[in-house]
Amino acid sequence: MKKLFVFLVTIATLVSAVHALSWKEARIIADQNNNELISAQKSLDSTEWSYKKSFSAFLPQLSASAGISNNLLSTSTNGATTYSYGLSATQYLFKGTAGIYAIQTAYANLEQEKASLKATQASVYYDLFSAYINLYVAQENVKLLEQILAQRKENTRLIQLRYDSGREDRGNLMTTKADQASAEHDLASAKRDLSLAKLKLEQMLDSNVAQVDEAFMVAEPPAADFEQLLTASPSYLTAQKTLEIKELSQKAALSGFLPSASLLASYRRSGDDWGNTTTSGKSWGFSVSYPLFPGGSNIAEKIIADLELDAARQDFAKSVKDLHYTLKQNYNSYVDGVESLSVAKTSLAANSERAKITEAKYLNGLTTYDEWYRQNNSYIQAQKSLLTYERSALLAEALWHKTYGGYIK
Repeated sequence: MKKLFVFLVTIATLVSAVHALSWKEARIIADQNNNELISAQKSLDSTEWSYKKSFSAFLPQLSASAGISNNLLSTSTNGATTYSYGLSATQYLFKGTAGIYAIQTAYANLEQEKASLKATQASVYYDLFSAYINLYVAQENVKLLEQILAQRKENTRLIQLRYDSGREDRGNLMTTKADQASAEHDLASAKRDLSLAKLKLEQMLDSNVAQVDEAFMVAEPPAADFEQLLTASPSYLTAQKTLEIKELSQKAALSGFLPSASLLASYRRSGDDWGNTTTSGKSWGFSVSYPLFPGGSNIAEKIIADLELDAARQDFAKSVKDLHYTLKQNYNSYVDGVESLSVAKTSLAANSERAKITEAKYLNGLTTYDEWYRQNNSYIQAQKSLLTYERSALLAEALWHKTYGGYIK
């Protein structure tokens, strides 16, 4: 069903120039097309097979053989060529503790890779959301600048009429025209930014995008349990598994001081023809070996493993501290973003009201051009600022979710 939905979404995007891609659709397409997500999933699949492979050390090792030999120095007319085939089996009964720890290490690697996949998903979804929001803001910015340009043109027309009637000076008229030219440039630049933002999202999705159209409301920051979020985050789990792997490696180093034992069995037949193998042999055996002195490598490996474990413990402690700080830092940024957006909305409402009052006074000769001009610019700047604060708040919310391995639904 999901693949069918993705197909329909993609077709709709291609055939309709006005199709507005939703955030939910963008996520589903990214799951199918994004290179990082596909690569991370393949890496997890590979690690799962490595885990399965680790059990092979406890299974019998079977091998078959067949051969033909010719004794060129033989004086006999018969039997110069010998044919043989056989079967052999080896079962390790005890091979130190390396095999056991190899399975545990492979499982830890698998769990680490799962955490890594979640971290990759959170990172890709954050980057995707950033690209989506940047395109949405770029679209809204073009609309806003079109309105501002229309306002600047209206201002030029108004001041031109007042200049023609002798109620404004030439400097004020030139300033108003300069503002109109600046607004035209801002709009042209914004359209170029829109094209670039669109390209970025298309590259991440590996799919054509006409436009996005989803008004996001920044959610109020929830009460955060930092300890719970920290221990459940992919970054914490990855660091934890890295430490666990070093612990297992240190334990596995003891295998260099332990014996190994195995059972061996074989069956072999030979003769002067494949159909006439008259000689047969069967054997079995039990073998025990102990490394009395393998050149000191086992001692060195144990010391190295101990030192690497000590280093890993320090790295883990630092990673936990860094993650705890990042969680609080990004949460504070999220709160700041929401509060700043609220202030920007209040400021815009105030500037809008003051702009209306000041314009009415100016048209009735109750205030100066300078006051009208200042308030008009203040209102325009407040409009631009609101869009900037909205973008910052949305990205701060997304970054907060990314920190603990989540994303905006």
